[in-house]
Order: sequence, then C-alpha cells, then structure tokens
Amino acid sequence: MNFIESIQDFVLGLPEAIQFLGVALAAMVPFVENYGAVMIGSITGVPVWAVVIMAIVGNLTIIALITLISGRTRDAVLARRSGAEPEALSGRQQRVRQLFDRYGIPGVTLLGMLFVPTHLIAATLVSFGCSRAGVLTWQAIAITLYAAVTGALMLGLISLGGV
Repeated sequence: MNFIESIQDFVLGLPEAIQFLGVALAAMVPFVENYGAVMIGSITGVPVWAVVIMAIVGNLTIIALITLISGRTRDAVLARRSGAEPEALSGRQQRVRQLFDRYGIPGVTLLGMLFVPTHLIAATLVSFGCSRAGVLTWQAIAITLYAAVTGALMLGLISLGGV
C-alpha cells in the first residue's frame, strides 16, 4: 500500500458525516497538498464542492501556521545576528533567490506549486524577507486556483465515468 492509498483509506474509514475533515487533514500534508486532497476526496465519494472547500481550508491553515513560524524564526535569527556579517548563499539558495528576484511573490507562488510543496514556498519567501501578508495572499490565490481547477477536472472525470 502506498502513501496516497493510506490517506484515501484514512478518509474512507471516517464516518460519512466527517469525511470532509479527513480531506482537510490530507491537504495539510506536503506533496499531497490541495490538489491531491481534492482527488482523494472526490474518489472517496465526498461531493466535489465540499472537497474543494475543505482542501483549500486545510492547505491554507497549515500555510498560515508555517508562515507565522517562519516569520518569527527569521525575526529571532536577525535580532541575534544584528551587527554580524550575513552568510554567503549556497548555489541552490542563489538559484532560488534569482528566481524570486525575477518573478516575485506571485510568480514563485503560482509556478512553484508545480514543482515544490506550498509549505516550502511559503517558508522560503518569508526567509527572503517578503511580507507575510503578501505571501499569504498569493498562497491563498494559488491554492484556490489549483484546487478549483483540480475540482473541475475531477468533476469532469466523474461525469465521464458515470458515477
């Protein structure tokens, strides 16, 4: 049994009245994200509209928490380092910084979700000193967009399958 099947079994094992909460929990898992949770919830039989809403809520909840923690951690590190020379960026950090400088918060958030978890994107953007409100706003836009598109695709697949 693989990881996705385990999450699907978890959602199916819940009473029908609270399966949508299982979808919200699944959306909090990195790499499953909102689009994975929408697929899992749709396959388990939860109405697509409820799955999309709960996937958005679940993913945004964990992203808000990560943004808050990352921001406070950054503030504490900067306060402790005041006066010290900044450390040089590694090759990978320089690459990410170049992408950020080129595309900004909207581009990194909207395009980055295709390649890395939203959790990592939020923490990275905050570590670069981006506005926490700006990061959360663009994360909310991207999460909603991806969940809605995935929900529409799942609705189409379900109607094609005659379920």
